[in-house]
Amino acid sequence: MRARMLIPGAGIALAVAGSAAAQSAQDAGSILGAILGRPAPSASSAPTSTAPPPGVTDSEASSGLKLALGKAAEKVVAQLGRPGGFADDPRVRIGLPGPLGKLNGLFQTLDRAGVGGGLSAKLNAAAEGAVGKTLPLLKTAITRMTVTDALGLVTGGETSATDYFRRTMGPDLQTAMTPVVAKSLSGVKAFQALDNFTAKNSLIAGQFGAKDLTGYVTQKASDGVFLYLGEQEREIRRNPLGTGSKLLGRIFGKAG
Repeated sequence: MRARMLIPGAGIALAVAGSAAAQSAQDAGSILGAILGRPAPSASSAPTSTAPPPGVTDSEASSGLKLALGKAAEKVVAQLGRPGGFADDPRVRIGLPGPLGKLNGLFQTLDRAGVGGGLSAKLNAAAEGAVGKTLPLLKTAITRMTVTDALGLVTGGETSATDYFRRTMGPDLQTAMTPVVAKSLSGVKAFQALDNFTAKNSLIAGQFGAKDLTGYVTQKASDGVFLYLGEQEREIRRNPLGTGSKLLGRIFGKAG
């Protein structure tokens, strides 16, 4: 009798053990999910962090984001690459470098009076000339973006794509822009204007040479590009239909 009574008990024990094992597995999944920063897997849950919106394929999402960034890059280069694109914009206007920065107001007054050598204006003109030639660089970087990268950026923050480009291509963009900036600075005779001033005012100007000036303007030009690229990205996400693309409206959650 004892043997017969143990059999049901064993069944119950196995059921309890199986239930405990299942619970332990679920708990382990929950713990692992907490460690990795994502919810535990379940029959009803699926990863959504890189999934395109409903009705949009991975390929469409990737192509749409590249289209949006291409449009943004075109607008930024057109805006900053025109005459006055930097000089007439307080947000990106390039002031004098190094110790000369303290004399920006004075130099602008002298420039307007025609006696300052136009150094400040020359720096901005050089940046405008350099940015005007960056569109092919930006377009190349956009086309090289992988589908996986694009999907992550579609569902990211309002400037996630711009931040991605600043991280991944910022240094390369500056490297490519440097000779263009140097040529632009030479073309507008900025080096000559700086040399003429420092020769007469070495105590004020300090040791700031041609190489420093090139790096300074390149950095400022790059900062201006990314500033307005971020602005364009925000606007496209807010009003994708404003681009004239129904695909972008679907990707960024607007009916079209």
